Amino acid sequence: MVKNNALPALIPHWTVALQRGSFYLFPGCCLLCGTLSNRPLDLCRECEADLPFNHSACQRCALPLQTLPVSSSVFGFQCGKCLASPPDYTHCIAPLRYEFPVDTLINSFKHRGQFSRGSILAELLLRNIKAQEALPDLIAPVPLHWRRQFVRGFNQAYWLARYIGTRLSIPVDSRLLSRHKHTASQQGLSRKQRLNNLKDAFRLNHDIEGKNIALIDDVVTTGSTMSELSRLLRKAGAHHVEIWCLARTPLDK
Repeated sequence: MVKNNALPALIPHWTVALQRGSFYLFPGCCLLCGTLSNRPLDLCRECEADLPFNHSACQRCALPLQTLPVSSSVFGFQCGKCLASPPDYTHCIAPLRYEFPVDTLINSFKHRGQFSRGSILAELLLRNIKAQEALPDLIAPVPLHWRRQFVRGFNQAYWLARYIGTRLSIPVDSRLLSRHKHTASQQGLSRKQRLNNLKDAFRLNHDIEGKNIALIDDVVTTGSTMSELSRLLRKAGAHHVEIWCLARTPLDK
């Protein structure tokens, strides 16, 4: 894995400078309240402070929790599900909970192609990724079946992977995984139904022996998709798998 103390040398400075320069020419406007953001981000500090950040969460799967025990800050609290059946990934980075207005921003980005929303959320995810001690060797977006991608027009996971990968100088492998089985939408399905729905849905397309991989998607709900993909990667010899997403869905959603 790439050590994060080398991170400043890896960031393509010209892309960051170009982005910041654009906000001097065209001042940022908060996409939530409409006021000038007065920063190189289309989100004002007040609206950012009101976002549902995922501070109280399982240290393994990032499942939002109501409260954490006092000892969690020292030992790292894990939910009952992760303790009983640890997933094949080491941890999940999910800076936000999938609640209003995050759900609205994600749906606008995902279903309407409003990439300005995606950029805001990706920047919040970047902050958490940069706080890690080390970075993976490559980023793999969660694949869409070609039929769904044709209808939607793009794969939001690939868009996020390209955005994050460019900012961190990490290669993006969009062909590592493919979804060769067209399945029903995961929305509204129970955990058991989701697992059955995903059975044999994915394919690994080339060797990843010894690689450290970050899987990326917009939202993790039950974690079934990420668990299945992580299992596939680890079985094929991946050394380390972690999950990156914009938001994690609480149990009651």
